[in-house]
Amino acid sequence: MQKVRDALEHSKKKNAFAPKSPFGSPDATEASEHEPPLSNRLIPVRAIAKRGSKSTGGKVEVYPSMLVRKRDRSVEEDEWYAALARFGKKSRLSGSKRGAIDHFSRDARFRMLKKLGSIGRDDPPFMVTLTYRSGSVTFEQAKKDLKSWRCRMDREFGIRHEETEEWVNKAGFHKLRKRYKYEGTWAGSWRFEVTTGRGTRAKSATPHFHILVWCEDWHGMDLNDLDYTLSKMWCEVTKDGGEDRMQFGCRVDQSQGDQTRIKNYMLGHHGKKTDQEACGSGKHWGIFNADKLRIEEPKESHTLSPLQRHRLDRILAKVIARRKVGAEVVEMDLSDCNYIHTVLNTYQIRRLLQHIQLT
Repeated sequence: MQKVRDALEHSKKKNAFAPKSPFGSPDATEASEHEPPLSNRLIPVRAIAKRGSKSTGGKVEVYPSMLVRKRDRSVEEDEWYAALARFGKKSRLSGSKRGAIDHFSRDARFRMLKKLGSIGRDDPPFMVTLTYRSGSVTFEQAKKDLKSWRCRMDREFGIRHEETEEWVNKAGFHKLRKRYKYEGTWAGSWRFEVTTGRGTRAKSATPHFHILVWCEDWHGMDLNDLDYTLSKMWCEVTKDGGEDRMQFGCRVDQSQGDQTRIKNYMLGHHGKKTDQEACGSGKHWGIFNADKLRIEEPKESHTLSPLQRHRLDRILAKVIARRKVGAEVVEMDLSDCNYIHTVLNTYQIRRLLQHIQLT
């Protein structure tokens, strides 16, 4: 008992200058002298926090394939988070490092979902699939080929900038030479996966790439000509040509205007086929020319009253709960969430905004 009392006294002195939470009453947030270290006192505090968050409004942002709800903070919450940032624990920016990437985690999938959903371009993207011969390439070489393919794309579908710079040759003379830099007019998002390695002709698990490409120049081109151009480019990058590689090495598909399905394919392709996960290969996804994607530039934005935000949260909670495969549909309370990202198509977003009387 003496050790427990000493620990409580030490914890009380240590937290004397710690920021106090704005949620709940002092009886709910401050531990009594005889309270055990592990208690359930945070349960009523969380309930009070949810009740307090329902009185604030917010904002909703509309993207081509996602609806983002943002909640406003009260004055007490702003003071609490400001004090927490000043006196709280150190963040990741203070020096801690992330570990090596060994698999496609749920957090990585959620980051990819937010990035793809916050793309503000309305023009439909193209799906480009790049493959190899079975068992002919390693993970490291595949990543190098993807980088070379990106440089070829900038050169083929981009703007050339010419620069003149001064340099000194081996004889010591100063001369001028021209440098060419290419600015790509296209943008995209790539996903790295492997085949299963099973089958009559399969030798081993082989990497392949799925790439969503946004390029205005492609809409005016014939799809067969575009397929031939990209296939030839991929054969030159991989140094593996032939009639079969020109036919099966690169595939181009054009979406029909609905970005929701094609983005869900990029996200959910791993969910159904976990054996296609490229473990120990580094990053599983990335962005090309992010400045051309209009990321976090919504099509429209609306201000929400507390009542409208509460109604929207209840609807989004039901939508998210019903998408959990194999789980019981349980209505969640999302009133205290600062952000809610929900993948919806344009028709569903329009109906939802009309229901809460925003349009």
